[in-house]
This record gives sequence, structure tokens and C-alpha cells, in this order.
Amino acid sequence: MTKDRNGTVHGYAGKVAIRHAVEAARAAGVEIGSIEMAPDGTIRIFTPQSASPEPIKLYDRLKAEGRL
Repeated sequence: MTKDRNGTVHGYAGKVAIRHAVEAARAAGVEIGSIEMAPDGTIRIFTPQSASPEPIKLYDRLKAEGRL
């Protein structure tokens, strides 16, 4: 990940950050169903019950967010 001069973060989370997120979730007793990583460095961990059966396409997500 990198930051621009305004402090905005760009780039996916690194391997270590992902590993720490997974370890923290497991330590909290969370069963991991899937993991989502966003270009801004966000890491989202889903339980098996909340994991979607198929990934949401970028176009569909942006349209649902009203960004298209």
C-alpha cells in the first residue's frame, strides 16, 4: 500500500496484514468463510453463513452503490 500526498491509501493489503486479520478473527472464535480485499487496503472477513456463493462483479457492486 502507498499513500499519496493527501494521505489517501492506495493498493491492496499486504500478506502480513491479511495474515494478522485472519489470526485475529480466529482468535476471536470467528469461523472464516471467505475473505475480500479491496484496492484501498480494506480486508473483510465473512463467516460461512454470510459468504456469498459467487463473487459480486465490480460493475454490479458499483451500480448498487450508485457510483455508475
